[in-house]
Amino acid sequence: MKPKRTTQMAIFGILLVFLSACDSLATNGDDGVLEASGIIEAVEVAVAPEVNGRIAEIFVDKGDAVAIGDPLFRIEDDLLAAQRQQAVAALETAQANVALAQAAKETAAAALDPAHTAVTAAQANIATAQTAVAAAHADLQMAEAGVAGAETAYQMAVAAARQAALPGRVAAWNQDQPDEFETPPWYFQSSETLTAAEAEIAASEANLASEQANYAAVMAESRFEDLLAAEARLAEAQAAFLVVDELRSRAIAQNDDEPIDAYVQALFDTAVAELEAAQLSYNQLLSDQAAAEALEARARLAAAQERYEIALDRHNALLVGEDSLPVQAAAAALAQANAAVSAATAGVALAESNVTLAEIGVAQAEAAVGQIQAAIEQADVGVRQAETGLAQAEAALALLDLQMEKLVVDTAVAGIVLTRNVQPGELIQPGMTALTIGQLDALTVTVYIPENQYGQLDLGDEATVLVDSFPGERFTAVVTHIADQAEFTPRNVQTSEERQTTVYAVELAVTGAGTQLKPGMPADVRFALGG
Repeated sequence: MKPKRTTQMAIFGILLVFLSACDSLATNGDDGVLEASGIIEAVEVAVAPEVNGRIAEIFVDKGDAVAIGDPLFRIEDDLLAAQRQQAVAALETAQANVALAQAAKETAAAALDPAHTAVTAAQANIATAQTAVAAAHADLQMAEAGVAGAETAYQMAVAAARQAALPGRVAAWNQDQPDEFETPPWYFQSSETLTAAEAEIAASEANLASEQANYAAVMAESRFEDLLAAEARLAEAQAAFLVVDELRSRAIAQNDDEPIDAYVQALFDTAVAELEAAQLSYNQLLSDQAAAEALEARARLAAAQERYEIALDRHNALLVGEDSLPVQAAAAALAQANAAVSAATAGVALAESNVTLAEIGVAQAEAAVGQIQAAIEQADVGVRQAETGLAQAEAALALLDLQMEKLVVDTAVAGIVLTRNVQPGELIQPGMTALTIGQLDALTVTVYIPENQYGQLDLGDEATVLVDSFPGERFTAVVTHIADQAEFTPRNVQTSEERQTTVYAVELAVTGAGTQLKPGMPADVRFALGG
């Protein structure tokens, strides 16, 4: 069974081997024919492998005819097969590395546009921040102008308040003091007097809260339910009387309209009767001890309330000059304006810091672009390196495939296997001749013509070739070479006389012989002279 044929060029050493040099000298017949004898020769091709190894199979034997491309022998492939598996694995790794490198490059390239967009956005942030700085400075200027206005208003309020307080301040020096006071009117500063008044407000307010709680506790007892009802009735009766009394006193009741007068008088009489009845009911309830307790609680509450009101009034009366409410309002406005300046100043600082941050953002965004571009360049290098590795892996695999192809040695020529120098299992080296193939399509025969006869021959002359193996068959030959130097008869000529003859070698190419003639056949060559 023949192995798979692979196209390859084996190293063929083309050697022209003359199988025999024992040519007979030409003889000249009387019939104008020059005869000479020689040996059929062929171009021999030495077949040698390009790789070393152990012969696995030989597909031809000596004497076999071969055509171009026929396999001759095969060398074992175990080592190269293992190496090829490694090369295939290396190729797959290289392909994966190329894919990874290309993916890394694509990832880096995909990040470039967003990075440029980030730079643009950061630059826009700088413009926005700078606009905010300008606005903050404008706000600061407005706030500072507000401070100036508030300061002016404050000074005007102080001046007006002092002017208004001047008469009272002058009169205070002559003001009569209560007999209980042993200090003169000028003794305490206005701030001390005001502080004392504020303390009295706090004390009276606390006292009022206490009396309110006491009154609520007293009146919450069930024994005061009737009194509370009587008080409510009396209060309502008094309110109704006041309304009807005012109605009665108005012109509507003075227009001499009897129906209206009668109606208003009836309302008034009803209100008076209800008031008298409510007052009587209330008076009747005041006769017991419980009513006295309620009256005391109500009186204490009323006194505490009035004390608080008086404390407020006296405190407000002291709010003159720089302590007056207009001055306090102007001072508050000034403080608010100063606070606005502080806030605007902080706003300017914040806006300027935002500009700095935006500039840092631009620098960072541009640095990110640079890093991405560097990553892209590095990825390019990685891709090129990976592609180089892939090319090397492909070349290594191709080399191994080529070497494996060369394990089967084909013939580059058609012919006959002349020699077989190897056997299966033998080791062979590159250039070592394993087989010799003779090319049957390039047969030649060389004859030796005496010096006195070779001048009758010319290049291109035809001759007839006869061989003993095919009696009666005539083959055609053409003169292709005539030696330009004489030589002595070859040593294998029979007699010493013949060997001393000087001859010229004439080579002829045999044509149209097909596969009948074989190298080594003796042949007679006849030249027709004077034709």
